[in-house]
Amino acid sequence: MKEIEAVLFDMDGVIFDTERIYLEIWTNIFNKYGYKMTKDVYVTVMGRGRENVIKTFVDIYGDNLPIMKMYDEKDELLLQIIDSGEVPIKPGAIEILKSLKKNGYKVALATSAKRNRLDKQLKIGNIKNIFDAIVCGDDVTKSKPNPEIFLDAAKKLSVSPKKCIVIEDSPAGIRAAYNANMVGLHVEDLKKSDEEIKKYCNRSFGNLFEIKEYLKI
Repeated sequence: MKEIEAVLFDMDGVIFDTERIYLEIWTNIFNKYGYKMTKDVYVTVMGRGRENVIKTFVDIYGDNLPIMKMYDEKDELLLQIIDSGEVPIKPGAIEILKSLKKNGYKVALATSAKRNRLDKQLKIGNIKNIFDAIVCGDDVTKSKPNPEIFLDAAKKLSVSPKKCIVIEDSPAGIRAAYNANMVGLHVEDLKKSDEEIKKYCNRSFGNLFEIKEYLKI
C-alpha cells in the first residue's frame, strides 16, 4: 500500500448486493417470454454494459428474443426494488470505505450502471459523499473489459493508474483493471474465482472484510 494512492470500486456486486437481484429479475422475465436464464449465462455479462448485454443475449437466444421489451421491464422492476430499499449494501463495504478515507487514500466509484440508477442507490445508501470521484456508464463510450472507465476515474482523482487498486467482482471488471495497468483485487459475489480471474487479478477474496485485512487498513 506504500505505492498505492487510490482504490476504485465497482458498484454492483461489490458495494451493493445488486447482482443477485439482477439474476432473479432476468430469470423471471426470461421465463415469462418462454426462455431460460441461467446463472452461468448471467455471469458472462456482469459489468459489461447494456449494449454488450443485449448483444450477448441475442447471440445466445437468437434474433427473435424480444430483448428491448425485456430490458424495459427489467429496468422498471429494478428501479421499483431500489426505491423500496430492498438492495442492501454489501457486508464490509462501509467499513473498507471509511478506513481507506481515514488513512488518506482516495476512493472512486467506477460502474457500468446508468446515472439515474446510480444516484438512486447512492442516495438510499447515503454514501455518495464518501467518493472522491464517480464514473458511470453514461460517462464512457466503451464498456468493461475496456479500461476506459477505470482510466477516467484515475484521471479524475489525478492519480497514476499504476498507483490504483481496483476492487471488482466480475471477470469483465478484472480484465478492465488489468488492461488499465492497475492492481486488480477480485471479491467473490455470484462469480467465484476461476482460472480466467486468477490469470488477470492480483488476488481473489471471499469478501470485503478479507480485502480490508489484506490491505492492513
